[in-house]
Amino acid sequence: MIKVVEQMELVEKSSHTNCRWCLILVVMCQCWHSTQAYATNSARAAVTSNAAECAEIGMSVLDQGGSAADVAIATLFCEGISIPQSMGIGGGFVLTIYSKASGIVESLDSREVAPAAATKNMFIGNGKAAIEGGLSIAVPSEVKGYWELHQKYGKLPWKTLVEPTIKLCIKGSLVTEYLDKILTSKKSVLFSNSELSKIFINPKTNDTWKAGDRIKRPVLAESLKAIAVEGADALYSKNGSLLPKLMQDLKKVGSILKEEDFYNYRPEWVKPARATLRNSFNLYSMPLPGSGPILSYMLSILDGYKDLSINDPLTWHRIVESFKHGYGLRTKVGDPRFVSSVNNVLQKMTNKNYIAYVRDMIVSNMTFDSYDYYGADFAGLEGQGTAHISVLTSNGDAVAVTSTINYLFGSVIVSPSTGIILNDEMDDFSTPGVVNAYGLSPSPANFIVPQKRPLSSMSPTIITDRGGDVRMVVGGAGGSRITTATALIIIRHLYFKQSLCEAINAPRIHHQLAPMQVEYEKGFDANVLAQLAARGHKVQESKADFGFAALTAIVNNGNTLSAAFDRRRTGSVAMRPAKSGPILLYLVVRLIVPKSGVWGTLLLPPPVSPLPPPPFPLGTLPAMLLITSIVSVEEAAIGWPAGSRLQWLPVLRLLTVEPPYDDPMPPPVP
Repeated sequence: MIKVVEQMELVEKSSHTNCRWCLILVVMCQCWHSTQAYATNSARAAVTSNAAECAEIGMSVLDQGGSAADVAIATLFCEGISIPQSMGIGGGFVLTIYSKASGIVESLDSREVAPAAATKNMFIGNGKAAIEGGLSIAVPSEVKGYWELHQKYGKLPWKTLVEPTIKLCIKGSLVTEYLDKILTSKKSVLFSNSELSKIFINPKTNDTWKAGDRIKRPVLAESLKAIAVEGADALYSKNGSLLPKLMQDLKKVGSILKEEDFYNYRPEWVKPARATLRNSFNLYSMPLPGSGPILSYMLSILDGYKDLSINDPLTWHRIVESFKHGYGLRTKVGDPRFVSSVNNVLQKMTNKNYIAYVRDMIVSNMTFDSYDYYGADFAGLEGQGTAHISVLTSNGDAVAVTSTINYLFGSVIVSPSTGIILNDEMDDFSTPGVVNAYGLSPSPANFIVPQKRPLSSMSPTIITDRGGDVRMVVGGAGGSRITTATALIIIRHLYFKQSLCEAINAPRIHHQLAPMQVEYEKGFDANVLAQLAARGHKVQESKADFGFAALTAIVNNGNTLSAAFDRRRTGSVAMRPAKSGPILLYLVVRLIVPKSGVWGTLLLPPPVSPLPPPPFPLGTLPAMLLITSIVSVEEAAIGWPAGSRLQWLPVLRLLTVEPPYDDPMPPPVP
């Protein structure tokens, strides 16, 4: 159920005849049992995360004067311990960042690269080695990317961004219902792996940790302490204290990584993929080897239709066809530093005439089952271990960043000396002669080459309006479904005018060309599905579990700021109100404290920690004089009765003193 409370009316029902309705100037959007989202016309900043405890850590950095980049780094460090099955400092990330003051948008490619000793044929006859074990590990690039981002856009000291996660490692990160389900489903893997079992098996119960438990990571805490002091040098320098330990562990598991792979790794600042939507919005997303160009291409195809309607089956047919065309060209691209033909494909994706030509290929009453029709060479699979955060600060800066270790628990290799869970990104490459699960041949554009980055569906996206204000920050986790899920939330919000709650919570459809079928979530419009089938689409209810795309997003409508994480996973949202001035206190006094003595009850989330005492004792004459003098209230006879139901936390929120905004996480959907 979606509950939207706008211009919330507050009333205490009683026998008083002079009962007033009280208007609180807050717009709150809550998608109960699905998405927890907040929107307030006084909000100035927001952070969303796939992890339960991390958005508030990011927001605390902003409270200290940190930049959007600082917020992103601190939140990412936190996610590495809070959702260790999906991401961490043993993986890599891609990022899009926007500076409102300069109008500059950049993308940072901190994706893992193939080791120098890697070869194109290294997994022929041994495909499992690409999924788990030492050979599956590409050069971890997470910390190096954080450092690069901080050097260019950071404000706070580096260690300030690491310390909250060190404390969380010692305290223990919260096990959510979502992580509980993953641990239960992977129990056999965890028990068979001594290092993973040390982390994820409760020694007292000899079972996986359960929801509500806390997992402590003392070894990782020590590694983070070294990173806090040494910066990226801890892992990427000859003098780094962690690299020798990590290399010793890697050699024991048969990895071909060498010290030089770490010394030579460089994140790259690149120009983002871009599209203009409805002649009003500029979309910026991660370029290749990310999937921002695919996202931009699909939306550009759809942008040529002026009659898109949410209830029209033809609209959804066009959406599916745009997905198929997008994934068709995706099979032709790879790391542009190594694949010269990529430039030709990119030119097509951004050429208005070619986009119009492809749009004309979409036939209104039928689809096609030929991969060639959609320009495909092959279709690939992608892992499930991914996480995304979205950041928007009060000065208009924004960051969208997606991080991954590829499959759940990556390579299932943990470095005992450092506590780092290592990626299995080598599986994101293609291998000659090895067909995928759908019987399709691999593409040379994504073959393994030393120092090459594998193709990815990650597409962290920022959308601005004509005035340069951020309208949307969005991205997702969930393998090959990330790109279509991101497209759908943009379509629903910008084209169908749905709220963020509605857009992120709506059942989705997905088509990645192979398999040749439309996957849909339970609850999707049955009439639309029937009409898609009538046009020749094979429709199949999705059986995806942990891999289905889960988004985090922030939407700025000018008057309201909304932020949400996806019901498909757990997560967190942190927001801060804008500073308003005495007039808001005046409204509090005049509206919430009526002279009739009937006191408004503030319907805001209860505090989750003990509240600080108020700066002055309520119910005293000095308090009344202070209030009336600040707001120039003409009635001096305003009282604060003993036992008033006004809670101090909501008063603080309304007075914009800015207390910790630690909103409770909603229960996950079974």
